[in-house]
Parts: sequence; structure tokens; C-alpha cells
Amino acid sequence: MFWRFRVLAFYTIISAVLILFFILFWMPMQLSSISYALRYRVAELFSYIFIYLLWLVCGIKFKVTGREKLPIDGKPYIALSNHQSFWENFFMQLIIPEHSWVIKKELFDIPVFGFGLRSVSPIAVDRSDGRSVVQILEEGSKKIEAGLSLIIFPEGGTVKIDSSVKFKPSAAKLALNTRVPVVLIVHNAGLVWPKGFWLKRPGTIKVKVIECLSAEQLSTYSSDARDLTDYIQEKINSEKKMLVDLGV
Repeated sequence: MFWRFRVLAFYTIISAVLILFFILFWMPMQLSSISYALRYRVAELFSYIFIYLLWLVCGIKFKVTGREKLPIDGKPYIALSNHQSFWENFFMQLIIPEHSWVIKKELFDIPVFGFGLRSVSPIAVDRSDGRSVVQILEEGSKKIEAGLSLIIFPEGGTVKIDSSVKFKPSAAKLALNTRVPVVLIVHNAGLVWPKGFWLKRPGTIKVKVIECLSAEQLSTYSSDARDLTDYIQEKINSEKKMLVDLGV
């Protein structure tokens, strides 16, 4: 019962923060021409507050290993991660430099939060639309040309910690088209926050940067992207299993 009280307290506080951001930032930005960099900084600030409140109220922390494998030359890259909860949507802003996201367009429908999400113009796709891959390739290329890294969850949606799905090929296709590095990341956030409203328990989410595939390494894969997708799927799923087995 006390745990549910903590969860409800977190949602209450973060809802108040959402409303405050809406009044102070997102609504004024909607009515003016403000650079992407500034809009991104506001979104980044919200993510830091979100993750901090999770620790303060619910005792949910995180530990990152392999951070030294992230590119440090300031050039854009594509970060691919498994997707187990709502948590990683915010956490990625703590370790990935200025970037954009591929998201499902339904997130725009979340009251207040969706308004803030629109302010940073992510690539919002309808997974039921056959043209979603084309959209990711076209808009993703433009984001990368603009100097932004890109975060994609190749599973296509949240997946239970004990389940695996076939990865979507759009991320690999975009990487082969743009020839930017690909960073593979894995975590076990589903152990503390499975899909749904209720957080499960306090604990330390483990995050691992598996590897960075350089443009030269990508050139060894065929242009159909299936071989690269299979490699990414195998690496992320095998590392995911080890992190899940470690627990929180």
C-alpha cells in the first residue's frame, strides 16, 4: 500500500511540473519562433526533473556502463535501444547529445505532455501505415543532415522483459543510407516499470552501451539491411537477457 502511495505521489508531482512547463515554456514557445536548440533544452530540463523525481519519490535509480563507447566527436549518430517502459523516453536525454526521436504518434494525444512533445518535432509515425518506413527514412535523413542524432526503438513498441520480437528494419536502412555510426544500448527498466500505469518496485535500472558500429563497419553489410537488423537484434536481445537476469 505504501508503494502505491509513493507512485501516486510521483504522478501528482510530475503532473504539476507538466502544467508548470506548459504555462512557462511550451505555450509561449508555440506562439513564437524559438530555435530548436532552445526547445530541446526545455525538453532536456523536463527529462532531468522526471528522472530526479523518480529517484527522490520512488527510489528508482540507474547505473550506466560502457558510456565511453559513445561517440565524442560531436557528429550525429543513430542510437538503438530496447523498449520496456516509459522511463527510457526520458533517460536517453541524459546520455545522448542533442537529438530527435522516432515515436508513435499516439504520444501526441497525452494531455499536456503531448503538447510539449510536439514542441521538439519528433518523427511521429503511425505503425499501422505502410509508409511509416519511408517517413522514417526521409525525415530521419533530414534530422541527421541538420546535425541531430536520432533515437529509435527498433522493437516498434514496448516489449515485456521476458519477451522478444522481430526488430523493424527501418533503423538499419536509415543507418545504411546515411552512413552515420550506430550505437547499441540495452537496459532492464521493465523490472521496475513494466508497461502500464503502476511502477513495480524501487531499484537501480542497469543500462549498458554495448558498442558503436562505425560507418566503416556498416559498409560491410548489404544494402537490404536485413543482415544488419539481425545483428542488432541478436546483440540487444542477448544483452537484455543478461541484464534482466542480474535484476535491480
